Amino acid sequence: MQFCKLSAVVFPMVLAQLSACGITHGGNVADKPNHSRVSPALTENVLNNATYRIDELGIFRLGNGEYLHTYGEGITQRHKVTLEKAAFGDLDGDGLSDAAVILARQSGGSAIFKYLIAMRNTGNAPRQQDSVLLGDRVRIRALSIAAGVVNVETVTFGPRDPMCCPTRQEKQAYSLRGGKWAQSADGVAASASNTNITSIVWKWTRFEDTSKVRNFAIDDPNQYTLTLLPNGSYRVKADCNRMQGQYSLQGRLIRIAQGAATLAECGAGSRYAEYLRHLSAAVSFDLPGSKRVLKLMTDGGHLVFEHGGEVSESHKYIRPKSIISDAPNPLK
Repeated sequence: MQFCKLSAVVFPMVLAQLSACGITHGGNVADKPNHSRVSPALTENVLNNATYRIDELGIFRLGNGEYLHTYGEGITQRHKVTLEKAAFGDLDGDGLSDAAVILARQSGGSAIFKYLIAMRNTGNAPRQQDSVLLGDRVRIRALSIAAGVVNVETVTFGPRDPMCCPTRQEKQAYSLRGGKWAQSADGVAASASNTNITSIVWKWTRFEDTSKVRNFAIDDPNQYTLTLLPNGSYRVKADCNRMQGQYSLQGRLIRIAQGAATLAECGAGSRYAEYLRHLSAAVSFDLPGSKRVLKLMTDGGHLVFEHGGEVSESHKYIRPKSIISDAPNPLK
């Protein structure tokens, strides 16, 4: 009888404790989530050993802040990625501290491409959301996160700066929307100035080597043209060949994706293959002076274009036709 009385007192107490812990009478965990569980914070050490993705390399994992991959016999024939800088803060409004990361990529040449990477705190391991190319050989002065906005201060290239020594100071702001980077109003305003280079037939006049060893002029600029259309497509004339595809602009950054091309041999002295390679390697542009000159900056030099006239309204929004060729690709 005494045991029964004790059970009558103890059992309700135990039941109350189990209910407070979120356990049902049947012994199962209640559906209500436990908000008291604290997700581990991201740290620089975690980011230094995380998995990332860059379009030019694919998916890779850092080890102590570095990734190395050899693709040839030469000492410089290797891909190298290093974590240069990181900032912490909530990017997606879920209350967890995420991270913005600067990665620097080298692939054997003198170029050092800088990327801004969004790393979301999933509660277990960081997961990349998006990346954006900040430019080639830009210097990162500061990186911070405040109220969900990533602020980046860089030193980039002015119109007369050599590729070794950027001097132009810029500030950019990004926020994460739907898992993708979106630039702030300042970035949108900068993009609006890109209308100065669209709907124009640009004629390639010369190549300026950063070392000034391989500078050369184009004998007939009419045979090497570039036209960027407002709908995001481009048209290229490369001597006896043609190419068309898609491009993207963000501020002063440009990316000209490899497109469909005719790849005929144009004869001795033609620079068609070299021209197509340079276009696909372009990372930024400038409009120095009177805006009648366009400079595309690549790894190792500048392609200089002159204004060749405006595209007629009837050709601004034409959808590019497919160009099919089984000839060797000069971009590879």
